[in-house]
Amino acid sequence: MMANFLAQYSNREKSIVALALLVVLAIAFDALIIEPYQQRQTELRESILQHNADLNWMRSVVPGLPIAGAEITAGEIEGTLANFIDQAVRRQGLNNQLSQMSPVGNDEIRMRYSAVDFNRLIGFVARIHASGLDIKDIRITTADTPGIVDSSIVLVRQ
Repeated sequence: MMANFLAQYSNREKSIVALALLVVLAIAFDALIIEPYQQRQTELRESILQHNADLNWMRSVVPGLPIAGAEITAGEIEGTLANFIDQAVRRQGLNNQLSQMSPVGNDEIRMRYSAVDFNRLIGFVARIHASGLDIKDIRITTADTPGIVDSSIVLVRQ
């Protein structure tokens, strides 16, 4: 049936239709695959730049955060790191938001917080840092409520 349909056209007309089909396919490929890919790549680059700017801002602000009310002083870590962190979390009243705490060896601990107030979390991190722990990794993501975040923190002894 298709052969009969094509047989009624001349070779020139068939070539024009084939060329038009190739052009349509090329435009469709560009519009459906290449453009969205390039747009997503641009969005990701902008997102990385924004996250880096946010991280640099956070790093510049952390030293100036008040450590008022901190009973912890440098070198006060006695016993296991997990017990020390557990006590610090309870003192700060963050134990309900702590969803996971996993020691990694003797000198490192990984914690996950869910739905925690950003300011309280940063205050806690500043106090812990002042007590003699370094922040190896910290990832903070926004939650649905403004000022509330989820986070993953890895701390290591200095």
